[in-house]
Amino acid sequence: MRIEVENLTAAGEPFSHTYGPGEVDLGEEAARVAGETAVKGRASKKGEEVRLRGSIRTSIEVGCARCLAPQNAPLEVEFDTSFIPQSAAAGETDNVELLAENMGLAAYEGDAIDLDELVREQVVLALPTRHLCREDCKGLCATCGADLNAEACSCERREVDPRWSALADWKNKDRES
Repeated sequence: MRIEVENLTAAGEPFSHTYGPGEVDLGEEAARVAGETAVKGRASKKGEEVRLRGSIRTSIEVGCARCLAPQNAPLEVEFDTSFIPQSAAAGETDNVELLAENMGLAAYEGDAIDLDELVREQVVLALPTRHLCREDCKGLCATCGADLNAEACSCERREVDPRWSALADWKNKDRES
């Protein structure tokens, strides 16, 4: 979806778009968008600066960090991003200090802002760093790779490396007190 900059006012214009399944490609191996992605917001213009504020609602499929089982999870993202024309951003030199007020600025080319890239970027930034299918997930066997939630494997369990035994003793002592 493209937002035409020429028609925007300071009061702001509402926008909304729904991407179908598979239209938002995250480029991530660990997660993918599992359903429709709804984007709603308001675009306003003040001078050369265009401000987009809104929300994104979607469902993502991520693998459990312990057993790798795919899980669907809802994802809601709020965004507030300002854009300036590429020509104005190109006037900056490489040796300029980045100020706090410039952290939310992005550049756009031509007479429109491509909302697709903003949506992809915001969803990727909101992905969970670690997702578990359930709190007590047992994970995979380190030896044979069996899913320990579904079956017990017959691999022998190794003893703790003796170099770490003092740490294990300290941990157990801490639990007792």
